[in-house]
Amino acid sequence: MPPSSTSPFVNVADFGAVGDGSTDDTAAIARAIEAAAPAQAPTGNTVFLPAGRYRLSSGLVLPPAVALVGAGWNTPGSQANVFAGSWLLAPAGARWSPLTLAGSGSAVRNVAFNVPDQAIPPEPAEPMVRVTGNNALVEDVLLYNPYAGIYLDGGAQAVLRRIWGQPLYYGIMVDRAQDSNYIGTVHFWTYWQPPGTAGAAWQLANGTGICLLRSDNPHLSNVFAFNYLRGLSLGSSPAGVPHKVHVLNADFDNCVTGVHVAAPGRQGYAATVQMANVTVQSPAGADAPAGHGVWVEAVSTFALVQASNLRVSSSALNAVRIDADDVNFFGENVSLENFRGPEGFHISSPRSYAHLGVGFRAAPGTPFAPKSQFRLPKT
Repeated sequence: MPPSSTSPFVNVADFGAVGDGSTDDTAAIARAIEAAAPAQAPTGNTVFLPAGRYRLSSGLVLPPAVALVGAGWNTPGSQANVFAGSWLLAPAGARWSPLTLAGSGSAVRNVAFNVPDQAIPPEPAEPMVRVTGNNALVEDVLLYNPYAGIYLDGGAQAVLRRIWGQPLYYGIMVDRAQDSNYIGTVHFWTYWQPPGTAGAAWQLANGTGICLLRSDNPHLSNVFAFNYLRGLSLGSSPAGVPHKVHVLNADFDNCVTGVHVAAPGRQGYAATVQMANVTVQSPAGADAPAGHGVWVEAVSTFALVQASNLRVSSSALNAVRIDADDVNFFGENVSLENFRGPEGFHISSPRSYAHLGVGFRAAPGTPFAPKSQFRLPKT
């Protein structure tokens, strides 16, 4: 039925959705979205997903000015009913995204995503949420155990906030974004399979918390990513590389490499990142993959890293390593602790430099090498 003139909500139950975890509710939810579309309601409407478990067999698409809003969700493991609230269920290995925000101003809020038949190793699958429209909102979303979480695919000026879960291969990926996006209050934790399980081991060997490809001026704040091969990765795609990346208040815990830069650059066009109040803590187990806490790979020529209040601890190799040419690292209050490699801060290229200001400290051992590549404050 169409939405009433007095209510902004379109309830999927009115279109036949059951939410019992076994009935295929795809068509019913799609009918509710169609009824809420601005063609019938020019001001847009909210599609309401009552508490339940809604199984999907294909993807749903939100048009402009339409929001899909659930009843919330509880943190799995915190109560006897670990799947309370509003859940969308997708099969493992799905070649479609359960939800695409295709319209400008579309939104999803208070909804959780689950892959009930997820296996280890996981079968590659499309992300739970794909954002292609501008000015989209993804808020209060749980990504319980998907292969891939949220993909900002060309969308600009999107807001992602209060994102939780254990996405295995990547949590958030951004590409083809030529304007700012805002990502805040992210908590990726081992909700589904904790350390010591096969799922956590696969995630630690293969996963990335947040991956930025072609992205212009993204803002990341209040990020916690646990148990990944790479906490934050700056990479590249045919569309380009990330630049003017802002990271404020982030903890990459139990991550082999907390901040990873592997983006081909040239003079005047290269990956750049500004970090403030960032902590990297690498896994200490004997079976954990070995890596550098902060690593600028050889491909990342002309990269620029600016760090204030950076703490890197327990790296299996170097705490910070720069292998690319023509890289500049500027650091204030940089602390390197308990690294197990020969140096805390190593620069391989004779054409790259670290400019370390006040507050630089390193654990006993060789704090930095080779000395000719470092510019330290005069004492």
